[in-house]
Amino acid sequence: MNGILNGFVDTAVQCWGCAVFDNLFRVVSNAGAAVYNKIADICFILFAVLFVFFVVWAVWKHVNPKKPETGDPFYMKSVVRVVINSLFALTLLGVGVGFPRFITRVTFEPVADVTLIYSQAMLQTTPAAVDERVHYQPTKMKDDGFFRPALRNTIISIMKTTVTMFQDYMKLGIAVMDGAFSWRHIHNLGDIFRHIIMFFVGLYLFYGFFKLFIKFCFYFVDVIVDMAMFAFLFPIGLMMMSFRGGEMPDWMSSLGKGLGTNQLKKLISAIITLASAVITYMVILAIISRYFSDAGMDTNELMNAILSGEVFASDLSEENLASITLIGAIILVYVLNYIYSQIPNVSKMVLGAFGASDGENKLSEQMANDAEKLVALVTDGIKNVGGKIINGGDKKEEGKKGDGKGK
Repeated sequence: MNGILNGFVDTAVQCWGCAVFDNLFRVVSNAGAAVYNKIADICFILFAVLFVFFVVWAVWKHVNPKKPETGDPFYMKSVVRVVINSLFALTLLGVGVGFPRFITRVTFEPVADVTLIYSQAMLQTTPAAVDERVHYQPTKMKDDGFFRPALRNTIISIMKTTVTMFQDYMKLGIAVMDGAFSWRHIHNLGDIFRHIIMFFVGLYLFYGFFKLFIKFCFYFVDVIVDMAMFAFLFPIGLMMMSFRGGEMPDWMSSLGKGLGTNQLKKLISAIITLASAVITYMVILAIISRYFSDAGMDTNELMNAILSGEVFASDLSEENLASITLIGAIILVYVLNYIYSQIPNVSKMVLGAFGASDGENKLSEQMANDAEKLVALVTDGIKNVGGKIINGGDKKEEGKKGDGKGK
């Protein structure tokens, strides 16, 4: 059973979202670079209009007879500050796409690199091992877009690394199910009942992590959406930096922040979210390893076997497999369900360390939930069809008996 189903997991559980992300990344990067100068030209005109409005607002604030302003007679806190800010902002805007490429190189790429190193260290794997198990390779792209190819390659590596974790957990479920077919500890009807429980525990592990894998396949959506927003709003955000600080209307200051630093934080948080769940899954791994290891033994060997994707029924504690009870299985399932529910909280804590926020009503989470509902509908449909097929003959027999009694 291990050999057949493990081969199925290796073949089927691949990075389903990598190809889509790869194509969308190239589209966003090329489009962002192509329209950058045109958007920059619009921003110069928009700045002139906003600056005229701002000067009128500042002058009126000082000459307003109802609320005269005397603390800044030479407009040093308002007009002069905007002029100084605009010298830097508009100069950088005129540099072209080279400046945002520099910003992404010193912000997003280091964050993605650290996230990749962290996730691979937690899973005790290497880039070569990941490529051997998850086969997708990024297509070649020119290095003249809004984002550098290095950022795309790193994000895809993060996605592939996390996919190997799902492979490992599903193989663990297969190993538990395989252990249920061991006859060495079956001596009476009670032992048979325990092995049935064991089979469903393994099935629960396999199916539960398969559902989480389906959800993870949609996590890249937030990354690509935030990239597109950052690429197309960056020139406007840079222009609005001219109106940051000093005395100015609140809507101007908030607009500059929303189009600038907030977009930066959103993209950083989307990248980190791809790997933040690894912490929670490692906690699950520690609990499972303790559950299926011999008492008083170090669980590292079993954890390493699970993380390498080479766990088999023989690696699991025969004592625990033989003595598994209904209460123990229920406790395990309850604990795992509780930890599953804590994944969003762990993501928030990790993102908080970077000063970022995961936001609300994320597009990826909505799509992932819809996919999970679809999987549940398909599963329920299979159950209903199977139940009708199994019960169909009985119902026909009952119908015939009813007809005979009527006659």
